[in-house]
Parts: sequence; C-alpha cells; structure tokens
Amino acid sequence: MAKFESDYITLNTDCKTVFDFLGDFRNFEELLPSQVKNWRADEGSCSFTIEGMADLSMRIDGKYPYNNIHIVSDGNTPVSFKLDYFLRKKDENTCQCSIVFDADLNPFQKMVASNALQNFVNMLGDKLRERYA
Repeated sequence: MAKFESDYITLNTDCKTVFDFLGDFRNFEELLPSQVKNWRADEGSCSFTIEGMADLSMRIDGKYPYNNIHIVSDGNTPVSFKLDYFLRKKDENTCQCSIVFDADLNPFQKMVASNALQNFVNMLGDKLRERYA
C-alpha cells in the first residue's frame, strides 16, 4: 500500500458539522476538481470519471461519530484504495482534520502516480479549509 496524507488542517467549525458534511457523498462533489465528470452519488456511495483517466466508485465503510469516516473503493475501480478523514476537536468552534489515502499500487504505479495522489489529498484539504474558512 502507498500512503498519502495531509497535515491536520484547522477548520472554523465544530467536528459535528464537518462529520455530517463528509458523511454524505452528495456533498463530496464540492471537494473534487473540475476534471471529475459523470458524478453520481447517494448518501453512502458515489461513482465518477476522472477525465482522461479512470472510472472510480467508492462507498462509506464506517462512520465513527465526530472522529473518523472510513471510505473504501467499490465496484470495478482499477485500484483498491482507502480514504480516511480523521477529525479532532480543537475547541468548541474549531475542528482539525487530517486526510489519509492508502492505495494498493505496484512500484511502477507508485512512481507514476505519487505526485498526483499527494496533490489530490492536499486539494481535498484545501477545499475543506476554503469551505470552513
């Protein structure tokens, strides 16, 4: 597994608000880049195409109130992966979030995709930060 993670980012809202937002895939499109097409989602799963790359599907595999949302690849996704949002309370009105993406990549895939996957994790964090600025 190749692991890509963000630092903890500070969000100007409570952990419950962030947890509720991230725990519903219908909100997730707001965090994705413009290259995402064919977006389909319900509360617990989503699928989409990354323009010029691959079709991806994922589902929420576990929700641990106000601490963690665990997401896994689903269906015919070309690479098995896990995506975790880890939340921690800083104070009553501030939450911190770390994003961890683990992908089952062979050494060649890791070499080719590492920068793009780290940028993806960083972009998710940046979009969350913008939303809760």
